[in-house]
Amino acid sequence: MVKVEKHGFDEAINEDESPKKKVLKFDQENGITIKKKKITGDTKHSKSTSKIKTSKHFINKLGPTKKLANNNYAPTKEEKTDWRKFKQDKKELKLKRKKVKDSYEICVEAKKIYEKLNNRRTESKAELVEKLYNLFIANDILNKMVMAHDSSRIIQSMLKHATPSLREELSNRLLLWVADMAVSKYAHHCVLRIFNYGSPTIKTKLVDALMGNIVKLACHNISSKILDLAYLTAANPKQKAYMRQEFYGDLYKKSKDDSIKTLADAYKDVNNMKASILGAVKSNLEHVINKKLIDNSLVHAVLLEYLKECDEDKMEEIVTMCATIVPLILTTKDGCQAAILCFYKSSTKNRRAILKSMKEHLVKICTHEHGHIFAITVLNALDDTKALKKIIYDTLHPHLETLMATQGGRKVIEWFVTPGDTNCFHPAFIAEIEEGLKFSKKDKETRRKEILEQIEEPLAISITKNAEFWLSNKHIGLVTAGILEKLSYANFSKVAICLTKVIADSTWTVNAPVELKDKSKKSIDTEEIIEESTKRLQKTQAA
Repeated sequence: MVKVEKHGFDEAINEDESPKKKVLKFDQENGITIKKKKITGDTKHSKSTSKIKTSKHFINKLGPTKKLANNNYAPTKEEKTDWRKFKQDKKELKLKRKKVKDSYEICVEAKKIYEKLNNRRTESKAELVEKLYNLFIANDILNKMVMAHDSSRIIQSMLKHATPSLREELSNRLLLWVADMAVSKYAHHCVLRIFNYGSPTIKTKLVDALMGNIVKLACHNISSKILDLAYLTAANPKQKAYMRQEFYGDLYKKSKDDSIKTLADAYKDVNNMKASILGAVKSNLEHVINKKLIDNSLVHAVLLEYLKECDEDKMEEIVTMCATIVPLILTTKDGCQAAILCFYKSSTKNRRAILKSMKEHLVKICTHEHGHIFAITVLNALDDTKALKKIIYDTLHPHLETLMATQGGRKVIEWFVTPGDTNCFHPAFIAEIEEGLKFSKKDKETRRKEILEQIEEPLAISITKNAEFWLSNKHIGLVTAGILEKLSYANFSKVAICLTKVIADSTWTVNAPVELKDKSKKSIDTEEIIEESTKRLQKTQAA
């Protein structure tokens, strides 16, 4: 029972009654009427609604005159939150939590030293690094510092500004946790600093420290880049073989075999192990491909070995997986060869998928050191010349000048116009490219003729629009001469008139490439140095 004081007398309310009954009882006592408005129409689909009209007298009764038994007003207002105080309390609580940690005071002191170390005007930086190093080693918290988001920057700065001897000592201590550091969001920057500033000996030790975790690191988004850097720049041939061996199965994680240089060597003596080893390689590659981390030189090398050794029935599976990510494989020599094998041994459906994935990145592929070889391979082996013109040439046509500015791009244009010409391509390169003809059905000469007929006119129009560019230097001029030889009479006449106007202009000059100017300058400087040293030697001999 709750007592309510109302106009000078107490009224008892039974708490056991339902809320609905309490409201009805209260309404009846206070003279509140409820009017129900009926909706006219079809009673089957209509619904009755009740509209409650509340009098001003009732609203006044719910005002400040109504009190509870404890003398408080019924409608209470919530107090406003003081957000400044709330934030201050939160900051103090965070500081208390930090102070509980053993390394808090050391970290604060280290940050003060780091501020001086990071200042450009500071001269004795090596001394500050040594002070930080002694501070961390004395308290045995180096492993904690390198993993934290703020203190990892201190370690990076130490690796940069330390003396060679101290840098080597610090790096040797960090190598104990390098596998965990490589997958850390913050600590992996310290691993990159070791690659940048470390000595060759430290880099070799760093690669050795990664052994046993190669597949795990290759499947991680952060460590995949570090592994690629280690394989390309730091690892020696023996270490590269060891790194590839870990993809051959768990057997090679703990122990390595010096006699195994390639995948074929792993089952050379035990042929019954071939299926299990190839299965392990395929499983590891699938894991990497599914995570889209295939842009890695180590993975490219393993993929190429697998494609050379796997059976035809397994080939189609891996090709289907790689069809949509071919542009990511073309960044290395091994990757380019693997992509070429994928294209040769793929079905018609997979070839379309490869061409579709190439289209967006085609200009970059054609201007790349290795990618342009794959583009030429596609031009030489694809039977559908209409699709080739639509997907490849039409995509490249607006960027012809960009292509002509690079060696790879010029090679692609030359293969469009003069494929297999020994004046433009090395015989060994031609022989390598023409190995793919056995994977195509159409006659070689027929295919090349169809391609030239389709691209001849748009290529001629492009030259007439900017004839001066097509004679701007000797490299581009040679390609232009090759194009003129293959044009029909009508297109040749249009192009020749435009080129003649450029040549006949008295102000026209051929600009030497910048790289050639630099080379000539270097050779002159070298000759001057030799001449001066010879004169000095003659003077000393005469004296």
